[in-house]
Amino acid sequence: MTASPHRCHLLVDHAVGCHLAGASGEIRAFVTCRNERLRLPAFLAHYRDLGVDRFFIVDNDSSDGTTDYLVGQADVHLFRTANRYSEAQMGTDWLNALLGEFGVGSWCVTVDVDELLVYPGSEHVPLRTLTAYFDRHGYEALFCLLLDFYPDVPLRACAYQEGDDLVAATPYFDAAPYRKGPFELCPGILMSGGMRERVFHPEFRTRSLAAKAYEAVHYRVLRDLPWLHAPEPHRPPLLTKIPLVRWDDQSRYLKGNHGVTPKTVALETGALLHFKFLHDFHARAVQEAARREHYDGASEYRRYARKLAENPDLTFMCEESTRFEGTTQLARLGLIQDTKAWANVRTGQ
Repeated sequence: MTASPHRCHLLVDHAVGCHLAGASGEIRAFVTCRNERLRLPAFLAHYRDLGVDRFFIVDNDSSDGTTDYLVGQADVHLFRTANRYSEAQMGTDWLNALLGEFGVGSWCVTVDVDELLVYPGSEHVPLRTLTAYFDRHGYEALFCLLLDFYPDVPLRACAYQEGDDLVAATPYFDAAPYRKGPFELCPGILMSGGMRERVFHPEFRTRSLAAKAYEAVHYRVLRDLPWLHAPEPHRPPLLTKIPLVRWDDQSRYLKGNHGVTPKTVALETGALLHFKFLHDFHARAVQEAARREHYDGASEYRRYARKLAENPDLTFMCEESTRFEGTTQLARLGLIQDTKAWANVRTGQ
């Protein structure tokens, strides 16, 4: 790989590129991870079942057995770095470097280890059927909502063990409310709301009309004026994701996989089921808050750690909590979008 090490921070075996150059038509997954041994077996199983052919994983100096585990997986190409996540634009530089080397010409899934992709009918229809449908219609990307899942008990009582079914261990999500707004990056939609806003940002839902007006101006006008350094308000996590893209040599992710260079986005949408909230979450939040490698010096992780320290028996259940039943349920709730054309493909009509 020829990219500057100050930009991509990757140590790449050039022989890997030569070996994979002729493997056309594959669906490939691109991932960054750090200390994800607990979730990796379920993650790999899910994407193998969907039809992913190979995984390209950047291991950022794991110390929990992640590296040894991944080395033993025949369909995983492992890249290691001890460089700082924050200096690689939260891993975006690493992913763009790998995608540029190994993803051009392929449909690429770019996700975190705690994210499982679903789309209308994904329980029965493989990813290759969806990408073939997208190719016929000229679509280049799939928009997804990041949907937080959680258990009905305090996190420290969550009994998940390596290789277990993640949905069975944490089967609940917030069915509402979610908000859709304009976003300056492709796909042009900013999604917010859900459990993390409710639990960790309650003040955001009760903010004044003046505060809402300020945010609208800030994000739509002031961000385009470099000479005006207006303070950016702390916001709940952005739930917009573009995890599936037909990659070309002009493609780049922007702000992780929250945004991408302009693409023709499918009418159908999916969801990334997000399994951050297992029994290890509090300890991980404390660790990441101390490392300060995430966005804004890991301010979000500091918020998580503080909230759980105040109430170690905190549960996330509320009247909006809904038990997951499948993608038909998500479509009925309006959280993913199905179309008649895609339904006809699934049913052979």
